[in-house]
Amino acid sequence: MPDSSLRNQYLEAHDLHAFVDRHRQRLHDPETAFYVSQALEECAVTRDISDNEDFSIDERRASREITAQCRGFEGRTIEPAAILEMLVYAARWGEPHATARMLLLRDVAAPKEDVLPQLPWMLTSREASIVRDVGAFLSRGEAQWRYGDEQVPTAVAAIAWELAACDLDRSCDPWSRFALAQCALLGRCSAWRYEDAVALFEPPELMAEAQRLRVGILRAIREHDWEWLGLV
Repeated sequence: MPDSSLRNQYLEAHDLHAFVDRHRQRLHDPETAFYVSQALEECAVTRDISDNEDFSIDERRASREITAQCRGFEGRTIEPAAILEMLVYAARWGEPHATARMLLLRDVAAPKEDVLPQLPWMLTSREASIVRDVGAFLSRGEAQWRYGDEQVPTAVAAIAWELAACDLDRSCDPWSRFALAQCALLGRCSAWRYEDAVALFEPPELMAEAQRLRVGILRAIREHDWEWLGLV
């Protein structure tokens, strides 16, 4: 029997407009509010460059794919305020994905110590999007972050958390919407692994350090070693 969880419905949707319409009447449910907000956010930033020869063949192909998955929104304005309202609502009710996403909207100058105690329970889920958002949050506004006994440049750590997130989920598959969006919007394209696409844009020594740190991050999440991650 196929897994019909809301998360999988969202990840596997080929028509995000239909996904939003199907769940629009259940926005009182925090999980539904989160995934509808993410579907709307994806389509709000989608741009069709499929006919623009200033971009590579891979970028145009990726754009064509994600534009097709947002069919139905053409000519309609997706209000950022509506997306944020759903995200805030879901986070207020403790939806973990929304709570992790809201970390990225905090004032970059606000002390991280205020929210560090919340992070272990979110990371325990080992959800790729949560791991990616927590890693991005820890790397914002800092020059370094402590991992074990080592102070690591956050430029390295940010990449390591992205790679760790990809290891935990199929969302970095070349045909996933995440990978397609990274290709179309940022030019990070690879026919094999998202990791290969990142490596095209990063210095080899930085990439090597990120790959090494990624192993430690995955171990710490698996073993709940929050102290090693600098969360305690």
